Amino acid sequence: MSDPPIVLATDFGLADAYVGMMRGVIFSINPHAAVIDLTHGIAPQDVRHGAVALVDAHTYFPDGSIFIAVVDPGVGTDRPAILLQTPHHRFVAPDNGLLTLVCRRYDPGFGDADTSGPTSAPNGCQAWRLTNPAYWRHPVSATFHGRDVFAPAAAHLSSGVAPGDLGETTNSITALSCPLPRPEGNAVRGQIIFADAFGNLVSDITADILTDMGVPGQESEAVVSIAGQSIAGLSRTFHDPPGGGLKALLGSHGRLEIALVDGNASAALGVGSGTKIALRVG
Repeated sequence: MSDPPIVLATDFGLADAYVGMMRGVIFSINPHAAVIDLTHGIAPQDVRHGAVALVDAHTYFPDGSIFIAVVDPGVGTDRPAILLQTPHHRFVAPDNGLLTLVCRRYDPGFGDADTSGPTSAPNGCQAWRLTNPAYWRHPVSATFHGRDVFAPAAAHLSSGVAPGDLGETTNSITALSCPLPRPEGNAVRGQIIFADAFGNLVSDITADILTDMGVPGQESEAVVSIAGQSIAGLSRTFHDPPGGGLKALLGSHGRLEIALVDGNASAALGVGSGTKIALRVG
């Protein structure tokens, strides 16, 4: 693959011209770039939502893909800009915890703490700070590094520039506080990470956690609690078993989620990101 795809993931939305400007900068540097929009619907300034979107989606892209991830409430401050190279993909992003869950795929303990802060890069991964202004767009806006720092860096990478030319190596990456839900006996407690466009409430309780609890085979015995509501059993689809109302199921993300049949669970319950959710068996 001579020109690896560049994948964009931001909280910019599509009402403004921000995403189009980034694409324009990329094509100005590498007219042959293949640019893919993963999402621009990450909740504004929600770094954790962005981290989840990246870890859930990046494995669907071919090796060598370059991700530009921009959820950057600290843009223009002294937070570094970073390039992370894993054994399979490259990520250009602010060093604010946005890459925490990607890093955790290579080091399960990465970021599993109560506070955010610098952490050593996972084994098998390399990182660089984007400190070489020769590979930025000038003048650099203090409020739009997506256009002026991240997009140029990714475009130069896609056209063959070596990572080391973009800046200095570092072994420090900021980890976001993302404690994993942990089973306690026959129960596990977590929280909603985001509501998708359908109003489905997606949690941080993963299929792996439920497997460790022995839930597969006991789906009918599970009870999910959220916002004062109890949902009996885990459904296989949004309409299984028949009947309306709230459903709890493992969605395509591999995460426990809450849906409302032919409706919007988030609106019906009046809840969203940060809402507590629990599952118990028996």
